[in-house]
Amino acid sequence: MYLKNAWYVAGWDHHLDDGLLARTICEEPIVFFRGENGEVGALEDRCCHRSAPLSVGRLQGNEVECGYHGLRFDRTGQCTAIPTQEIMPPGACVRSYPIVMKNRWIWIWMGDPALADENLIPDYFFVDSPDWASIDDYFYVHCNYQAYIDIQLDQTHSPYVHPGTLGNAAKLRVKPKVTREPRAIKCERLFPNDDPPPLWAKAANIDGKGDSWNRWIYTPPATIMFDVGAAQAGTGAFEGNREFGITVHNAHAITPETATTTHHFWSNARDFGLDDPETHDKLGVIRKVFQEDVAICEAQQVRRTQFPNAPEIDVAMDHPSIQARNLLNRLMDEERQSSAA
Repeated sequence: MYLKNAWYVAGWDHHLDDGLLARTICEEPIVFFRGENGEVGALEDRCCHRSAPLSVGRLQGNEVECGYHGLRFDRTGQCTAIPTQEIMPPGACVRSYPIVMKNRWIWIWMGDPALADENLIPDYFFVDSPDWASIDDYFYVHCNYQAYIDIQLDQTHSPYVHPGTLGNAAKLRVKPKVTREPRAIKCERLFPNDDPPPLWAKAANIDGKGDSWNRWIYTPPATIMFDVGAAQAGTGAFEGNREFGITVHNAHAITPETATTTHHFWSNARDFGLDDPETHDKLGVIRKVFQEDVAICEAQQVRRTQFPNAPEIDVAMDHPSIQARNLLNRLMDEERQSSAA
């Protein structure tokens, strides 16, 4: 169900500002913290003494103190203090997880620590670049993470789920160009001399027809980067001239909590109107757009829970999302085979 030897996003960096952060990732309860020295740790959220959640304890300097009997643990998971004794008993430790802070996100490796390769983390540079301004948020979503990935990768839902913002019938006419790589799926749709999505047309002040584009890269198990935008038709946007249009990058981290609940961390970044409140307010509607995704996916999850064995058909518009699922399934199969060897 989950790819374990992979990086997942566990939160925004500011989620650690208030002390201990409890979060379940791939059905594993974890407590995250930032010590006084600035180092971030992630531990199994269970004291090895009497299984009390460490997250109901407190942060003491660079260590987590259990709220039940006061045992302390450092970021490696080793118990460093027991109030009633000096000698540490065997097994006085909890599991620790590899953690990397990158692009303002907390990245956690859920599998074998020896295989944790930071080079596998995609670079969403625009999330923390001074040359970009972003609108960021976190949603807790009551649906399966793969279903939630599906809707992000599927542009053909936009005319129906987002009719007033991103909806555009042109999305139904253009066949996507899908590229498969060993650990990524790329998709491109170009919409020349057509009606651009209302949100982008408004942001770019397009008069009449426009050239718009939608490109994404899916990096399994659960991150997506979008390059989208629009320009006045015939001004060379597809060739790289964005002077008469706008460019927006989206980063989505869609992290499974359980089989039916998901963490969604997202950033909508732009390289124009960086300090313009009007531009920020105009593009702030993107939050409503993503909430519309949440609404349809949560409704879908209710029906799938009610009808767990009901057959579902695939249609041509599903091609990009099916390719993404196939890649993730292949990686999970390879991981299972490697573990069994």
